Amino acid sequence: MFVFDPLNQGLELLAKRDLQKAESLFLKVINDPYVQSEDLDRARSYLNDIRSCQTGSKTLDFDQYKKLSRKTIVSLDMVDDLLAAIYFSPSKTYEDFDREIQEQSQTIISRLKQIKIRDIGARDELFQKIEKSGIQTVKKGLAAGKTNGSPGGFDLHRWETVYRKFVETINPILLERHLELLDYILVTGEIELLDDPKLTVLTPKYRWIIESTLKSKWYLLRSYFFKARSEIQGQFNKKEGTRKYWEEVKYKKIKIFEKCRFHEKNIQKFLYIDKLNYKTLHDIYQFAHNLELELTPRDVSLALRGVDKARDHIKERGGYLMGTRKEFQNRLIELGFGTDNAYQIARQAKKANNHQIAESYQQAMQVAREEIYWYRVPPQNTLFRKDIEDQCCKHLSTVRIHLFDRGRLNKLLLQNGKPLIRQYLVQAYGEEVVDLHCYFRLETIHQYYKLKFFQYHKDALPSVSELIKISRKDYQPMLIDGYQSFVKKRRLNVPDTLMQALKKHSSVTEWEDAYTTPEEKFLLRAWFLMDHGASVTQGLIQKGVLDPGSDMWGFLKGQEPDCKI
Repeated sequence: MFVFDPLNQGLELLAKRDLQKAESLFLKVINDPYVQSEDLDRARSYLNDIRSCQTGSKTLDFDQYKKLSRKTIVSLDMVDDLLAAIYFSPSKTYEDFDREIQEQSQTIISRLKQIKIRDIGARDELFQKIEKSGIQTVKKGLAAGKTNGSPGGFDLHRWETVYRKFVETINPILLERHLELLDYILVTGEIELLDDPKLTVLTPKYRWIIESTLKSKWYLLRSYFFKARSEIQGQFNKKEGTRKYWEEVKYKKIKIFEKCRFHEKNIQKFLYIDKLNYKTLHDIYQFAHNLELELTPRDVSLALRGVDKARDHIKERGGYLMGTRKEFQNRLIELGFGTDNAYQIARQAKKANNHQIAESYQQAMQVAREEIYWYRVPPQNTLFRKDIEDQCCKHLSTVRIHLFDRGRLNKLLLQNGKPLIRQYLVQAYGEEVVDLHCYFRLETIHQYYKLKFFQYHKDALPSVSELIKISRKDYQPMLIDGYQSFVKKRRLNVPDTLMQALKKHSSVTEWEDAYTTPEEKFLLRAWFLMDHGASVTQGLIQKGVLDPGSDMWGFLKGQEPDCKI
């Protein structure tokens, strides 16, 4: 007799006074490591009754045991509760779910073994019932206020993870039990256990089908009983294309997806795409692994269009760009970009937008060079170049809008000039100046140049409060007087064309205000040259060193790379 429910079947044998067989079944329950505590207590009680009867110390009422035995009705309530418990657990990663399912599934193994799996169809039907009832149980839990800490209602992808992993865990148990049933049928000839009215006698053909199924270690396909032997033989001899083969491939794919931390949504998306065969998936997985990378959903999508496309994409993620992207990367490096930033930009930017990024970077460097008399930040400044690179990485084709139209370049230049201003203020007023409550008003570029004016055109520096009180409106006539004195003292003949050019010239960063005059622009250039040890002479004016857009930094290229005070 094939044992599905040893406890009830033992009671039936006990009612028939077959004490020896009943005892073996109760011992089987007791020795089962997965038995429920309630069933364990009952089995021990019945076993004690048998042994008391065998020793003559107790007389048994066998009719009573017949009443205690009941028809086995396998309920999925325990399975549903287990799935709901895992769904509402704090598990987040696939490893957490594996651990949780392995621990909790031990409590239902004995219940699963009571289920008679006749064939592959019965197994699939069982899985459908588990999925349907499990979802209902989870939704009832959500309605009752249960949660796993995640916002929102029923999380379909979380449920798919729980259900998929649970099925993967219990499938070997059900298969083992199914093969035990087939083996029992071969021994006893009780083919009626397959519950098919058309199968009444275990014929040689049926025996061969069951033996071949046992040899393949897979579920029985009922349709084989009604096909020609030659056709069935071909199915058993096939290595690929069978139901068993596709399920094994499915689990191999899942293993790769989980190693690469794919979201359940992507796993379900790629799992049943026939075009994505396992060989292709494993190929690109190994390729990415050799580059110390993990597969991404984009890699797998590209693999559907060809392995080479997926490999090229993986190479790009690994730092190996191809074609026009490689050319653009080299161009960025030639412009002065760091290797990492050049790679990131070339990989992400569209081909049509490449020139916009490169031109924006070049223009930013050109502005820093032309406006160095104001910002005092040379284009070779490492921090400034890094800031511009970061802007290019962040905004790509829209970097021009952010740098020039929205004033980001002006802010970056001012920010990189702050250390110079601080150094000059400390030199002028001492270390304690940074502790003044009004220091934030003092540490500006306008205050810096006011102080420069007093340095070059007055006998003494003003106090902090006096400096701050000088408005731009009051500063304008002071600058004009200072310019006239400067030109007269140095006997300079400044052409009207130069002053007109300075007046018309407007900075790309628009730092000028309503009080900016050509005299101020001239003095700013003169102060910059004098700070670097160059004397402002008529010769410099004639050479065009003070003209708008002139390369003053190039003229001073023999000086140190950082601006002097």
